[in-house]
Amino acid sequence: MSHQSSFNVTSLPGQRECSKLAMIGMRARKYFANCCTKEKAQNLFFEYFLPASQVIAIGHPFLHYQPGAYLSQFSIIGYILIGIIFLVLGLKLKTDEIKDAMRSAHVFIVAIISSLFVTGSIVAAITKQLPFDPIGQEEKVSLFGPYEFRIGLLLYYSVPCTITAGIVLVAQAEGNLPMAGAVATVANVIGCYTTPILLKLFLANVEAQFDIAGVLIKLTCSILLPVIVGKLLQCIPQVPKTVTRFKRWISVVTSTCLAIMLWMKVAKAVEDKAFDGVKWQSLLILIAFVLVMCLINILVNSTFSVLLCLRNTYIKVMLLMVSQKTLVMAVTLVQVLPKTLGEMGLILVPCFVAHPTQILVFSFIAPQLKNHPFDFTCPRWMPSKIIRMCEWLNQGKKVENDVEKAGEVIANGAANGVVITDQPENPSDVVIVNGNGYHKDQKS
Repeated sequence: MSHQSSFNVTSLPGQRECSKLAMIGMRARKYFANCCTKEKAQNLFFEYFLPASQVIAIGHPFLHYQPGAYLSQFSIIGYILIGIIFLVLGLKLKTDEIKDAMRSAHVFIVAIISSLFVTGSIVAAITKQLPFDPIGQEEKVSLFGPYEFRIGLLLYYSVPCTITAGIVLVAQAEGNLPMAGAVATVANVIGCYTTPILLKLFLANVEAQFDIAGVLIKLTCSILLPVIVGKLLQCIPQVPKTVTRFKRWISVVTSTCLAIMLWMKVAKAVEDKAFDGVKWQSLLILIAFVLVMCLINILVNSTFSVLLCLRNTYIKVMLLMVSQKTLVMAVTLVQVLPKTLGEMGLILVPCFVAHPTQILVFSFIAPQLKNHPFDFTCPRWMPSKIIRMCEWLNQGKKVENDVEKAGEVIANGAANGVVITDQPENPSDVVIVNGNGYHKDQKS
């Protein structure tokens, strides 16, 4: 009887509910404890610092613009921030990637041309037909916005390809990282000269002109010289090791410099009431324009890939790296362009809209390219000369395929038939010499 009574007491509904709640609470505490580790918190911080800093830099001036507007009076601050950003680029510059990329010089050259010249020319032709408000008109009438929006679109799509976001997406899609790094580096160095020249040509009919020679001299001092200094500092043995060790914190420094420049420009525009009268429909039209340009970039670079009969690792570079633009160079050029072109805060609006939009679009495309790789081959019905040219351009394809397969299992001829299974995570770090596989860091 007592046994039956105790059984009935322990099976009361209230106690069962309490035990369930206790288990749920214990699991929740365990889950949050795992999520809130120091390592995961750091990863979260580094991953979202760039977009978060840009959101704060753009939003804060609308609440309190006076500090940023005051600092924007001192142009030396902007040049110092630009110098820091490109000094870091020089510290990270790897000439070995450029040497590796020149083995496929046709891909490298076409990627540079597409990034620097093709997209900007297309945007210039399209925006020329759109009815923007004239420069200096106070009343905002057109749904396409003020003329500064056109200048901003021309500026953004004339700058070279993005560095950080492009390389991350190419790595995610398992593309050719040495080619991506080489294209991004060379395009950004050349782009500091080509972009002002293109803007000068595209805005030839605009009354507000600028001295192209003066702009190029400023860009040389603020961009090229810091890159050279950073590259020379790599000759000091401890510098490359330090850069590698604190790579993520150095990225935080460059993101902070970019955010400060954005903050000052937006604050100055808010002080001048440049955003007054801008219609919300204009922002929606900007987003739609950016989406159309993403599609056009994909079609253009896909066409280049078809004509060159590229293999999938290079196709991913063309689509994910070359099709995107860099916000850093756009903000840098706004810093050195003359104020006669218009309100700089308004010129930056299309850049603010375009950059996160394009990253979002290509973030969805990268996994698809990884899961569904494909090559472009020359059709057999083409003339024999064209087929031979395609085969010559892709004559290294067999060797590269061997390198990629080597990342899975490498049979080492010098190991008496032993199969090496502990291979490096990055297949590009494996080199094949006379049938033997070894890591790049391994001495021959």
